[in-house]
Amino acid sequence: MKIKLTPELSYIIGLWRKRRTFDGIGVRGNSNLLETFATEVLEKKLTTTEKLLTEEDKVYFYHTAYRKFFQEVEEQELDRYKYLNEYAASYLAGLFDAAGGIDEKGVVYLTKINSTDELLLLRLGFQVRPRKDRHVVEKPIVFLTFIKGYVKIQKDHRVFEMIKNKTEEKRANEKQDQQGPVEAQA
Repeated sequence: MKIKLTPELSYIIGLWRKRRTFDGIGVRGNSNLLETFATEVLEKKLTTTEKLLTEEDKVYFYHTAYRKFFQEVEEQELDRYKYLNEYAASYLAGLFDAAGGIDEKGVVYLTKINSTDELLLLRLGFQVRPRKDRHVVEKPIVFLTFIKGYVKIQKDHRVFEMIKNKTEEKRANEKQDQQGPVEAQA
């Protein structure tokens, strides 16, 4: 079985990396995380509903080929996600959904990241700095704009709505600027 990395699979791998179970391929955490992981693996046909196992705080399945592939991607993280593209965006969105958040002050952070994750973020242009038990993202709007189309669990946060509105406003202004000189010449 030949497995090909896709942006959708990158998201699942990002979730799995930070919340993995000891059993099979799965995640542990709150109900939103478990539901998202289960939905994603079933939609991508990584397993079937009969083979998806659930417990109180974890959901997982067994598949040797996918387990090996996930581990290979983890080992090659810096090479696989070295460009600002949809693969890196979806992978970082998975990491963010699994081990990140936005606190009440609007601080964007990631927890459970290691030195490889830090290096990956830095190579992609996202600097983080340690603060207590988390790593704070230095330019949060740029980071959230990059991952916004791939975030699933935290997609309804008000910050993403604000980014969407600003992006639409910017596009409207650019379109108006482009149309302005053309109409003036006529």
